Amino acid sequence: MPTTGARIANASCMNMSSRSGAGDNVEDLLEKASRLRREAEELKDLVPVRSDGGGQENVMPKKVVYTSLGDSTWEVSYRFASDAVKRDDDDNNDEEMKTLVFYSGKVSIQLTNDGFTNILESESTSKSTLTFQKFWGWDEETSNEDELQYILFSADVDLPSSDPNYDEKKKQNNSIRFYFQCEVIRDSRTGEITMRDGTVTLKKDIKPPGGFW
Repeated sequence: MPTTGARIANASCMNMSSRSGAGDNVEDLLEKASRLRREAEELKDLVPVRSDGGGQENVMPKKVVYTSLGDSTWEVSYRFASDAVKRDDDDNNDEEMKTLVFYSGKVSIQLTNDGFTNILESESTSKSTLTFQKFWGWDEETSNEDELQYILFSADVDLPSSDPNYDEKKKQNNSIRFYFQCEVIRDSRTGEITMRDGTVTLKKDIKPPGGFW
């Protein structure tokens, strides 16, 4: 769903894919992860091999299908910057893009039935690492502009000290709120939910120019 704001983050790449774990809460997932690690240690000598004796067999994970967003888990692949670029000012975009620091990685989240969003795990793939401090509640809405379904949620992100927007005066609170949205697609036959066209936006006030009228 289109969002409003004085400045919009120019780096707006996001993708959401389903993860296994339907019906599990965060505590259950953590307990299962711990149990699986213990079992892996116990079974490390029992490695399955291919019939041709060529080594370890590759086992494809079972595809997870969701027909409801409530109580579902998703992997969010992202790439965005910590500052915004005005979309309507193409002349300055090239210069502004040179100063942007881009972050990329994956974060796994759980959408609960009561509208909350839990962080399960996070992985960075960029040189500089940011930290997802908190995900806020999620909501599904129908856009008034294109009448499509979108999922919306936001996250508070802690910036590293190397980021140009890091404020030394606010060492304990260098978080920025990013807004995520993604189109929700439901298969008309099976009801399976998939996501596409994910975007990340940053709402930021612009200081008014000097002078008067």
